[in-house]
Amino acid sequence: MKKIVKYIIPAITISVFIAIMTTGGLLKKPFGKDDDIAKCIENLKKDAMSEQWDKAEIDLNNLKRAWRIVEKRVQFSVERDEMLSINTSIARIEGGVLVHDKAQTVTEISEMMGHWEELEK
Repeated sequence: MKKIVKYIIPAITISVFIAIMTTGGLLKKPFGKDDDIAKCIENLKKDAMSEQWDKAEIDLNNLKRAWRIVEKRVQFSVERDEMLSINTSIARIEGGVLVHDKAQTVTEISEMMGHWEELEK
């Protein structure tokens, strides 16, 4: 009996860790309206392209709120560098929206979308 427990506990532990580390793609998907990153990015890009900066600020706040939710879920199953790159992109987008710079904002949104797509790989 001790021999069986000696092998089963480590096997179960390793299985749990593998499950946690490979679920980044699943955990990245929205679980509700408040954490849909892709929709927030799309809305923000549309607002920046049409230079509706008041709406862009609201959508940027929604994006930041959604990222805080998703960031906690995926932190153990994705690359840390990609998460930091998304944080950096959000900060740069915020700067572009603040000064109403369409080119910078759209560029950073595109970069963030690239990091978002690479997050699960």
